[in-house]
Order: sequence, then C-alpha cells, then structure tokens
Amino acid sequence: MAAIAETDRLVALSDGVFAIAITLLVLDIPLPETGGGASAEFLGSFVREQGLEVFAYVLSFLVIGLYWVLHRHTFVHIRRHDTRLLWLNLLFLLAISFLPYPTSVLTAFPNEFGVVFYAASQTVVGATLVAVWVYASRGELLAEGISSRAVRVRIARFAVSPLVFALSIPVALFDYRVAIACWFALLPLNGVLHSRLAGVDD
Repeated sequence: MAAIAETDRLVALSDGVFAIAITLLVLDIPLPETGGGASAEFLGSFVREQGLEVFAYVLSFLVIGLYWVLHRHTFVHIRRHDTRLLWLNLLFLLAISFLPYPTSVLTAFPNEFGVVFYAASQTVVGATLVAVWVYASRGELLAEGISSRAVRVRIARFAVSPLVFALSIPVALFDYRVAIACWFALLPLNGVLHSRLAGVDD
C-alpha cells in the first residue's frame, strides 16, 4: 500500500510539471508594444502576423498533451517503483519542462536550425518516456495481468512520436518545410496504435 501511495506522489509531481510547461508556452506569444494607443486595424494586423507563434504554441500544446496522456497510461500499469525508475521519470520531466524553450527557438528562427532543434528536443522527450516504460516492464514493476503483447504495443505507441521527430531531422537538412509537414503524420499513426492498444486491452 505504501508503494502505491508513493507512486501516486510521483504522478502528482509529474502532473504539476506538465501543467507548468503547458502554461509557459502561451507566455511566449508576445503582445504589441504600443502603450495602449494602437488602432484596431494595427492590432488586427499584429495578431494575424503571429500565425507562426500560434502554430508553435498549438503544436507544442498538443504534443505535451499527448505525452501527458501516454504518461498517465504508463503509470496506470506501474504499481511499484525503485530509485532508477524515479530518476528516469525525472529525466522525462526535465525534457518536458524544457520544451517551451525549443518552441520559442522555433518561432524566433523558423528555418533549418529552429526545426532541427525543436525536433531533437521532442525526440529526447519521447525517448525518455520509452525508457521509463521499458525499464518498468523489464524490472517487474508492472501490475499483474498485463500481457507481453500489450507491453510491446505500448512500446510501439510510445516510440512513434520520437521516431517521427528523429526522422524529420535529416529531412530538415534538405527542406525544413517538408520536415514540419512530417510531424502531422503523428495524428494517424497515434490513432492506429491507439486502436491496436484498445484491441489488446479488451
């Protein structure tokens, strides 16, 4: 019982980090420095020109939200933990809390460097979550009853996001716009893997 309570504390800390990271994203969208005397036409034009900032915010919000969902699904099945799992989870939270920075870099430098830096940061986030799940499943920290097939399907689902971001890095070296387009593959891929996971859990 004590081990489960301690795991709940780990999840509570993780939820707090997710909430802060998501909140910090919107703070990077600047307001016009007009002193309060700007016309409605100027303000409308300013907001319309912030399309890249809004896109980066929505993208990072959705990705962080996806990782929150995956993290919750992970710890639904983790009933015990040890010191290594705690540090792996902290490493994952370190990567999550860092994401507002590459989001700002992407909006400031919407070019090859910004895209590569953003994709690399997202790759690290996904890789650390995969490490959490793989370690827990091999360290006998999971609840009883989960099948080996369910473990493998979850590994695939957790790995698809960092894999897509990692593969977009060499693409960005040729055309960063195509690399950004590659990120939209996460939507159907996660949908397919979610369906497969639902079938495994039935």
